[in-house]
Amino acid sequence: MTDYVKYKNELNTVSLGAFNANEFNLFFSILSKTKEEQYEKIYLKWDELKRLAHYTSTSNTRFLKDLNSMYQKLIESNYIHMYTEDDQVGLERFTIFEDFTFLEEEKAISAFFNPKFTCLLNQVNTNATCFSLDEFISLKKKYAKNLYRLLKQVEKKGYWEVSLETLTFLLGIPNNYQVGQIDQKILKPALEELKMYFKQVRVEKRYSQLQGNKVKGYIFLFDRT
Repeated sequence: MTDYVKYKNELNTVSLGAFNANEFNLFFSILSKTKEEQYEKIYLKWDELKRLAHYTSTSNTRFLKDLNSMYQKLIESNYIHMYTEDDQVGLERFTIFEDFTFLEEEKAISAFFNPKFTCLLNQVNTNATCFSLDEFISLKKKYAKNLYRLLKQVEKKGYWEVSLETLTFLLGIPNNYQVGQIDQKILKPALEELKMYFKQVRVEKRYSQLQGNKVKGYIFLFDRT
């Protein structure tokens, strides 16, 4: 049976750009086991998580180090939720996990999702991002993985237009990168990988006419499914 990941599009507003490739694989492997469940706790044996994430190292020490690094980066990547109550609009910030425990004797992890976050995972029928976990993991570079999930959100539209500022935030692009560096070091190699899953994928720049044709954003294009 094919494992897949499914969640509400709001999760794509969280910057996961600090993740490396292994951490991306581990996080979305965990999410693949939570889709459409009605509980907030997940229990996973290490061997099962390694299988899902195609984790090849045999060192449990390294495995736990990668898991801990993933968790610490999630703590720093707070989810910001906009809500309306009594005709007042507010913002609340919270972490994705309330607790994340390494059970060394059982060789398992036990994790409690923040109840406010589970609404992005449970009963997801509309405004959802859905993709194959194996496809995601097959991508080698972290930027390719990040772009893959963002483009999957607009798979039926065939394009994604984004400002330079938002792209930098979502992909975790170093702030000192110039446009040429973004093109050559990030977008070009990422799109080369994404050709496997997005037919005719390409990117075009959008320029500001008010700032001397300065690049203000990008539009990613591909053939619709």
